[in-house]
Amino acid sequence: MKLSVDKASALAGIAAVAASAMLVTTVPAFAGTGRPVPTTDAAASVVENATGTTNLTTPRTGEGNLIADVAGTRVEMPATSSGKIAVTDPEGTRVAIGLPGSAAASASATANGTVMYTQPDGPVDIAAQVGRDGSASALITLKNASAPTEYRFPLDLPSGAHAALLEEGGVVVGDSAGEVVGLFGTPWAKDANGKPVPTTYRLEGNTLIQTIQTDKSTAYPVVADPKWWDKTKEIAGGMVSDTWNSMKCGAALAAAFAPGKAAFKVIKNAGGVKKVLATLASVDTKKGAMAALGSGGSTLFGIKSIKKACYDGLK
Repeated sequence: MKLSVDKASALAGIAAVAASAMLVTTVPAFAGTGRPVPTTDAAASVVENATGTTNLTTPRTGEGNLIADVAGTRVEMPATSSGKIAVTDPEGTRVAIGLPGSAAASASATANGTVMYTQPDGPVDIAAQVGRDGSASALITLKNASAPTEYRFPLDLPSGAHAALLEEGGVVVGDSAGEVVGLFGTPWAKDANGKPVPTTYRLEGNTLIQTIQTDKSTAYPVVADPKWWDKTKEIAGGMVSDTWNSMKCGAALAAAFAPGKAAFKVIKNAGGVKKVLATLASVDTKKGAMAALGSGGSTLFGIKSIKKACYDGLK
């Protein structure tokens, strides 16, 4: 296999998320009760200017929630921001993402598809978006310097699944067999001038926590975005055009990198997920990978999920 610039660049930004700016207009939509409610134009514009709108899907109302069926995935957004975004893939695997909101903040949708949970008297607004690729985003708008800088997203995961932090900053969810369920891309935040604001994830059990590092130079409002892809999207396939998908490989390694799993000791001894990924990226053949990783290569090759994601693209 011929190495490409795509492979090298992917190592530096696994699960990176691209965003573009675009002006928007909004219209009244439905809250969880099914009744029309006014949309806060200014709040929606802040979010959509930060994310763009060309890739969004407009949800429909159903059973008290807002629902989008796209790319084989169903995304359900709650009637209020005290609920959870539920993502169900075509195989029936369900992941739910709690929102850091108030029960008083009801859902309303813009013409472009952004679901807003505005809190006019509070320092934070919450929003949700569904992409045409089936991705689901929970967006936080820090309206001023009084807004908290830490936000908690409780995760409901399939039985036996666990979340793991990727060295590049994203979070992967793996099932009990080490197969990838999906991942949150590398976190991002930007201020009112479009300037990146430092932000990181950490995990406390099955709670994803995003910290946004504002300072005196930060221009408000600030928008931040945990974004979820399920495994049916090939872990954002297409962002890496090489036949060997380093994004997918890195996620598979991280999903299996849990104490007690066969891959844990091998990956740890090899220097971690990032080191193994770099080693695999430096070779063209399965034989070369085995030689580079030594006995650890044989162990990893025997793990179905890692073999499929990391080795099957090699000659």
